[in-house]
Amino acid sequence: MSAIEFLNVDYIYQADTPMAAWAIKDFSLKLETGSFTAIVGHTGSGKSTLMAMLDGLLVPTHGQLRVGEVVIDNRADKKALARLRQGVGYVFQFPESQLFAETVLKDVMFGPLNLGVSPTQAKEQALAALEALKLPSDINERSPFELSGGQMRRVAIAGVLAMHPSVLILDEPTAGLDPQASTDLLDLVDQLHQKGTTILMITHQMEQAARFADHVLVMNHGQKAAFMTPHELFSNAALLNEAGIMPPASVAFAQQLQNHDLRLTDGVPLTIEQLADQLAIRLKQGGRANG
Repeated sequence: MSAIEFLNVDYIYQADTPMAAWAIKDFSLKLETGSFTAIVGHTGSGKSTLMAMLDGLLVPTHGQLRVGEVVIDNRADKKALARLRQGVGYVFQFPESQLFAETVLKDVMFGPLNLGVSPTQAKEQALAALEALKLPSDINERSPFELSGGQMRRVAIAGVLAMHPSVLILDEPTAGLDPQASTDLLDLVDQLHQKGTTILMITHQMEQAARFADHVLVMNHGQKAAFMTPHELFSNAALLNEAGIMPPASVAFAQQLQNHDLRLTDGVPLTIEQLADQLAIRLKQGGRANG
């Protein structure tokens, strides 16, 4: 699959009824192949609805979505939606709730088999995905419902990765995970990105957006409030305030330092590591700025 493009897309729940509710309004955006986009915004801002259209779970009420050669609008048929889903993987929030098969291996093989892959190839892809998620091989023949919560999460994600999607959508992928499991998962997602997978990640964790994303899409009341690099976004205090976004801890701390006349000279620190490096340099220079 190639670039993703939304063209004047609207989505209205219960359209043409007295209960009609606009979820997405006149949304246009182009995402390049291999990009990593963090999607942020308050609850109800349209993030999940937008991603449901990208996965073919919903079709635009008006406008058009293009993913490579696949074009989706309100006339899209089952064949077009099937072509779209072949290249798009969606890791839902708490994906372990979708586990269903009698063994871990069968659950992870289901996606590739559903795409028409041979059983032998599906098993190879499933085993590779389980290994990438650092799951021990002795669980492969166990019921997924016997596993710990963290292991169930990784099995569910492996089921998506086993389909080798060229576009991967993640909805709050680290919700409920312990710090080490969160780090391992995000490192894997970053590796996939480095290998060319297009990543779209819904998150309320601004540290994740700052550390991993090429661009951040800010949604507000079903519309695109901003689409910019993490550095541009977290340098814009007025926009953050308007969208109700709390900046990463490193950015907030740097702002407090600036309020006390200790300015950092190498731009906004997006991570704790960048903040520490800039503080070390600044303190070696004498600590306080001249203005």
